Amino acid sequence: MVTAAVSEEAPPGGYQFELIHVDAHGNFTREELIRRALNRARLRAAMLSAAEDKDVSGSFSVPVHYSPKTYMMELNLDSTVSGTKMLAVADTGSDLIWTNQLKECIGNPSFTPTNVSCAEACRAVHKQCTTCMFNKAYSGGKNMTGFTGNATVALTTAAGTTRKQEVSLACAIEWSQKLLPAAAQGIVGLSQGPMSLVKQLGFTEFSYCLRDPLDSTLRSPLWFGGNAQSAAGGKDGWRTTALVEISTESSQLPEWAKNDYYVELDQICINGKCSGQLQQQDFRLRPSHGGKGLMLVDSGSTYMHLDPKIFEALKRVMREALGVKVVTKVVTNGEMNCFDEAPTIEPDLVLKFPKADMSIPWASYVEKGEHGFCLYILEGASILGNFQQHNVSMLYDLKKKELSFKRVVDCSSTTL
Repeated sequence: MVTAAVSEEAPPGGYQFELIHVDAHGNFTREELIRRALNRARLRAAMLSAAEDKDVSGSFSVPVHYSPKTYMMELNLDSTVSGTKMLAVADTGSDLIWTNQLKECIGNPSFTPTNVSCAEACRAVHKQCTTCMFNKAYSGGKNMTGFTGNATVALTTAAGTTRKQEVSLACAIEWSQKLLPAAAQGIVGLSQGPMSLVKQLGFTEFSYCLRDPLDSTLRSPLWFGGNAQSAAGGKDGWRTTALVEISTESSQLPEWAKNDYYVELDQICINGKCSGQLQQQDFRLRPSHGGKGLMLVDSGSTYMHLDPKIFEALKRVMREALGVKVVTKVVTNGEMNCFDEAPTIEPDLVLKFPKADMSIPWASYVEKGEHGFCLYILEGASILGNFQQHNVSMLYDLKKKELSFKRVVDCSSTTL
């Protein structure tokens, strides 16, 4: 079994990071950024639909970047390769930290992990690897094979000082070509799983505020621990809903999916026109004990997805509220959902969760481009993607099992 490193006592103020856009140095136009984001959203949805895991044997903050899958964060690793920096996808839908940057964990071409014992395997790839080998499999034949090990990471505290802490991670020796964006060297899991960075640092709260994904030069703050709420915009103005446990059996998902973050979706409204109560049987993602249909809150997905019948409900609301029909248009890289004519108003889209409404501005769900007015919303298992989360402070409380959020004018108004 894979086990997490024992966390030292966390600093009272926690840790801070910064998230970085993967397209920051690509000189892409707005249209190119939208097209790249659309392709990422489709790939991510396909991976989520068939992912499976196979196991073979105070506060901090960090910067976040937008990648072909999501935003990325930088970790400083102390290893036999001095000064190793890991730029990795920051993913609330993953429960593992893994990197392909620890060179001492990369074996030679003649080494076949499946043909030797774990102990022999570790000796073959040198030093820092432990005696546990595993494979993480994704849809479409994508996978990552590696060994568990420990590494020391250098973390920036809320007070601005540096503190080192040991974490357990996976040293990748083999991974599928399209599993990572070109700029990333791994994934940092931020789910509720025991191997995630959140759990290994010993915190029960973390928060982030994602800046405009179509301005790839901007960086976004991520906080762990004691300052997660105050740094994300103070104590006032938050809306809170429960995080709900999923039934992996009825949702046809692997057991580890219970570690992800889900909220119940009651209704969808625009300009006072609402869908009415959405029915649980119309959702793929369903709770473990009764309740309503679920939406996955995922920093690793780009656009919002809605189950087919929920998407049909949205189209009816748009017809009533905006006086337009949603039609499918064939474009260069697939299909897009667009209006049949220009709307005369540009209201927010409101997602009604139990005890909390999330208002999504027009520009975060509709784009006026070469194909007319088209939606940043796709069909699939219901997901709240990072595009709809930008300029929203998101606070996850793992102890209370709550998600809190509040819209800000600009994430730069929060503290890093």
